[in-house]
Amino acid sequence: MTKRANSKVGWMKAALAFVGAAGLALSTVACAGETVAPADVEIVQTSEAKIYGGERDEAATLTGVVALKVGTGQTFELCTGALVAPNLVLTARHCVSKALSPTVVCDENGRSGNGDHVAADVDAETIAIYTGADPQFARAPRARGKAVVHGGGNVLCDADIALVVLDEALDDVPVLPVRVGQPIRAGETIKTIGYGRNDQKLPTGTRMLKDGVGVLAIGKGVSASKTPLGKHEFETGKATCQGDSGGPAISEKTGAVIGVVSRGGECNDDFGHIYTSTVDQQALFAKAFAAVGAAPALETGSTLEPKKSATPAASEPAPPAGGQGGCSQSGGASHGGSFAVVVAGVLGLALLRNRRSAKR
Repeated sequence: MTKRANSKVGWMKAALAFVGAAGLALSTVACAGETVAPADVEIVQTSEAKIYGGERDEAATLTGVVALKVGTGQTFELCTGALVAPNLVLTARHCVSKALSPTVVCDENGRSGNGDHVAADVDAETIAIYTGADPQFARAPRARGKAVVHGGGNVLCDADIALVVLDEALDDVPVLPVRVGQPIRAGETIKTIGYGRNDQKLPTGTRMLKDGVGVLAIGKGVSASKTPLGKHEFETGKATCQGDSGGPAISEKTGAVIGVVSRGGECNDDFGHIYTSTVDQQALFAKAFAAVGAAPALETGSTLEPKKSATPAASEPAPPAGGQGGCSQSGGASHGGSFAVVVAGVLGLALLRNRRSAKR
């Protein structure tokens, strides 16, 4: 795995706009973070050097993975989510909250280095849910958001996770189980799936699946790739790209969701792709399932029973004043920005070219 002190990272959501002519232009914004802490995370294994985009999900084996179109009119953002109850979608916090800053600076303690990152949530009704391997975003969605549930705060560090309550239950779509209260295991491999950018020359918005993705490191600490990981984060190699934000990491052994896509560097980097773990999110899931009146679909052995609180060690840093959020970016100081995809065309999403901003 390549090591470097400055790692480029960014949010993996996509902004799309239908503007009249066929084609698509993609731009990304990210930034570099310098790490200074020693590597003290649990290093699990190396990544396989596979293509980042995987293959098209033609078999549709994971139909509970859905697309989130956030916004109305000609411009909207694209994220990925997982249906964990017929009327409840798990995704990333930064997909459903309004950004205050194009960059996010966090350290391995989950502290922000550049203040608040998000303000209020977007209007839940502007979150449209689409199913299928090739959603038609110009058509009516299967459901819309009714409410947004997350841990609160305005800092997107070490908790880039949220749930969207839907106005209609998708009873015909199988829900995905979730791991809560059980740790991610050494040597575990995952399937990663999402609607983001791919290297198969397929339009952004096509559901792509990649299996055999190894978990490289589990926080809290700084990994061998100089990637700071918060307590609720883990790192993989090539797997995700723009538009995959909020997409699930699915255990190949149990089929349960164990994390959601938070951020990453270049799509082709074989390190530094970060997920927020579902493992210690008992209170969040209990609150969300109570809001929809549904019984949770949990991985065998998982529980929503809260852990007993432990007194932090004297050396443990205090939580950031801005609160906890979720777009945990790498860095003893690390920076992240929004990945933006601009789509032209009313008949579909066609990939035309890629452009990178100066900050990239």
